[in-house]
Amino acid sequence: MKIADLDMRELIDAIGVAVVPVIFKDVNKETPPHALRERFRLNAEIMGRFAAVLYCGDEISLDTLDLISLFTTHMRVEHLQSMNQLLGPEGDLSRLVGPSARTT
Repeated sequence: MKIADLDMRELIDAIGVAVVPVIFKDVNKETPPHALRERFRLNAEIMGRFAAVLYCGDEISLDTLDLISLFTTHMRVEHLQSMNQLLGPEGDLSRLVGPSARTT
């Protein structure tokens, strides 16, 4: 069996599930949004690197560096969009803890 024989999507999903507890360790409701964004950026960087190397299959070469840049850029954009949906001014978290939610 070779790396290229594996389902890349399934493998990347499994790696993502494994690294999230490490990256987001000690995050709680007091964690400021900017710190959460930093962790999401780090997650994007790590996942982009994994994806690029795995995408190369069985051969790693200097072209892998270009792929790492391409994949990490893509992951950052995807994570930024997710973070904006959660933490932006009209994001889900803002609506949960916004002025209208604070009735006490």
